[in-house]
Amino acid sequence: MNAMGSPIILEYLGRAAILTLNQPPANLLTLETLEQLTAQLRLLRQNPAVRAVVLTGAGEDFFSAGASLAAFEHGDGVQAEQALDAMLEAFAALRAFDGVTVAAVNGFAMGGGLECALSCDYIVAERGAKLGMTQALVGLIPGAGGGKLLVDKVGAAWAKRMILGGEVLDAETACRIGLVEEVVDPGFAKIIAVSLANKVAQQGPQAVRAARKLIEDSAETSLEAHLSASKQAFLQLIGGEEQLTGVAAFLEKHAPPWSEEVDDEDEEL
Repeated sequence: MNAMGSPIILEYLGRAAILTLNQPPANLLTLETLEQLTAQLRLLRQNPAVRAVVLTGAGEDFFSAGASLAAFEHGDGVQAEQALDAMLEAFAALRAFDGVTVAAVNGFAMGGGLECALSCDYIVAERGAKLGMTQALVGLIPGAGGGKLLVDKVGAAWAKRMILGGEVLDAETACRIGLVEEVVDPGFAKIIAVSLANKVAQQGPQAVRAARKLIEDSAETSLEAHLSASKQAFLQLIGGEEQLTGVAAFLEKHAPPWSEEVDDEDEEL
């Protein structure tokens, strides 16, 4: 684990890495936080023992209130672009992770904080959490991909309500419209997120990467094009070590090697 004074705390549980935004009380996405988040994600992507990442916020009240408004206070375009580029880079690193990423929303996820959560594959929210895309309240817009990611999850009408109207949703409403995948009791978001994340560790890593790309491309792909791409990806897996090992393990009724649990005390991930 990193020093408690670090803006990002890193822990491991099973094959999941837990990254905690550690800038209480609001866990603002400062330049230092974003740069460390990017660096950690790039290192984790190179570590084959890490199959999933869980992102959460320190404390009980905030996942993240978003970017620090100090970067935009004086209308300095250079400073604003630097802050926005840091957000774009960090959120791109989340989306580029080869395994699965899960946001454990343990309080308010506002503005850039919700954009960050939307960059993950799943969102688990605690009862009492609030989610909003409130940049227009201070004369700004979602600038780090949050607009499209929100539309992709909840549709244009709800995205307009949240972005144009500044509507803040409770966890139950967010789940009902598909913004979050699961609502859990307070204090359990990280636990459930790790459980979801570690389920991916039971699957073949190459199969996960191939399936993930097909899923992400499907919204902008015709059925015919998808069938062609999925056939090609399927056949590329045939005869590979992972596919042969996985099928053999299933037929011999034992777990494949990638699903074996990591000893947290002995394994330096």
